Amino acid sequence: MKKILSIGITITLIIILLLGVSELPKFGQYNNPANNEVSHYYIEKTTKDTGAMNIVTGIILDYRAFDTFVESSVLFTASIIVLLLLKKEKHIQGIDNEVTIIESTILKQVSKVLIPCIQIFGIYIIFYGHLSPGGGFAGGTIIGTSFILYRIIYGKKFTDKTLPYSKLITYLCGAIMLYGVLKGYSFITGGNHLNLPQPSLGTPGSILSGGFLLPLNILVGLIVAITIYFFFTLFDGGEI
Repeated sequence: MKKILSIGITITLIIILLLGVSELPKFGQYNNPANNEVSHYYIEKTTKDTGAMNIVTGIILDYRAFDTFVESSVLFTASIIVLLLLKKEKHIQGIDNEVTIIESTILKQVSKVLIPCIQIFGIYIIFYGHLSPGGGFAGGTIIGTSFILYRIIYGKKFTDKTLPYSKLITYLCGAIMLYGVLKGYSFITGGNHLNLPQPSLGTPGSILSGGFLLPLNILVGLIVAITIYFFFTLFDGGEI
């Protein structure tokens, strides 16, 4: 019965999606809304409406902020599912899955300089995402990669003390909830024209501009960095 129900739901969803696709305008047609209205509006109005110099960031964190929220939620959900599927309890398994520690003094000394530089660059990409190419997804990937490099060089035991699982999962959950609260407040108050405090857009080109764009970029970067690190640890050793 469950299999029949699953097949029925899947077929229904496929039909709905196909019907939706069939109603879309033809690709490349000149009078498509995407060609004659949307793109021109974004190019002309993004900086004025959002305060962001980077049009892409203005779009994904303001006009399409709920889409980005769903994308972040997908990463969050994927990391939680992988945790449930692959995380192993040590007292049950009784197997030592230690990652081989690279005993290289030279490598460790170089990493003390290299890893902070990578992380600073990732932070820069996040903080200036509303002013220049970059943002939370790109910067979070860079920082997450630095965590992976740290784990490879210093080994599982040492890294687990520095980046404990309990704190990372707390940051991950807190970031996704705070994103929803910030953008939910922005959409509810702005969309309904409520007379409530709104963040200032500031001066375009200034680091403190764009309203919620900067904190949203930071939250997305945190989600991406932790998710990437979780995926590596779980697929590499089967546990955190």
